[in-house]
Amino acid sequence: MRLNDHRPTTEIAAAFPPQALAVADHLRTQFPEAAVSLGPAASDFSPPGDFWAAGSAGLEAGLAYQDFFGARMTDRIRAAHLIAFYSRQLSVVLGAFHLGAGLRTEVAGIRFEDWTRLHRGVEVAAKRYHFRLQPVAVERRGGGGASALEQAFIAHLAPVIAVLKKRAGLFSGAQWRLAADSLAGAFLEIGRAIDDEARGMAEALAIVKRPGSRLYSDELCYEEIVAIDPQGGEQLSRQYRIRCGCCLYFRTEGGSFCDTCVLLEPEDRRARLAAHLMQNGGT
Repeated sequence: MRLNDHRPTTEIAAAFPPQALAVADHLRTQFPEAAVSLGPAASDFSPPGDFWAAGSAGLEAGLAYQDFFGARMTDRIRAAHLIAFYSRQLSVVLGAFHLGAGLRTEVAGIRFEDWTRLHRGVEVAAKRYHFRLQPVAVERRGGGGASALEQAFIAHLAPVIAVLKKRAGLFSGAQWRLAADSLAGAFLEIGRAIDDEARGMAEALAIVKRPGSRLYSDELCYEEIVAIDPQGGEQLSRQYRIRCGCCLYFRTEGGSFCDTCVLLEPEDRRARLAAHLMQNGGT
């Protein structure tokens, strides 16, 4: 995760303590698909409300980009992919500062930018969201027991989900389930990155298992998968996030179910994840 395009200014250094810079730098190699810089939104960033406005270039570019991942997508499938894609990157950015440094931040600006990712050792042209963060300007109160992070996450995503529902016809409930999946998956990965996987899972579950939350789910959970390495006979184990939402990829041309898909039978899902675990040597 790229922290800044330039050296932090005195103003930024004062607003964000050194541990924020250190945590973001530590996570940079683990999460290069989510870019972040600090300070008020520059001219090449759009405020979230403008970026996600109905008919905006940001909205349309995000939907169009989802064709990169599957053939013959409908608008509903694009919307499902987009909310999963975007909410995961948002979760990585907000979660990194929360879990890694105990800091609350908010998105001042967004940019959808080109970048190059590695896929099986080959460089591939891709896109990512670049978030411009600033300290929280106004403290939220109440929330029926919701944490500050949960409130911030929901407040940011609510207008995005509303505009995607209107634009593509994907029900809000389906989108919130995908957002909850993204948060839980990102927190698991961040926990691994900071050597505190248990905390990452616990913090996510405190949000997605809180009755009354828009992110609440009965199905969403973590499951430890255990398998035996066929090469050396070593026992391998790994925690996986089991999803409650569906990205609809199976409805694309040539598409299939994801290994953690909520639509799979539990034993089929466990067999798939065990095969994945063995194939990747426990990582």
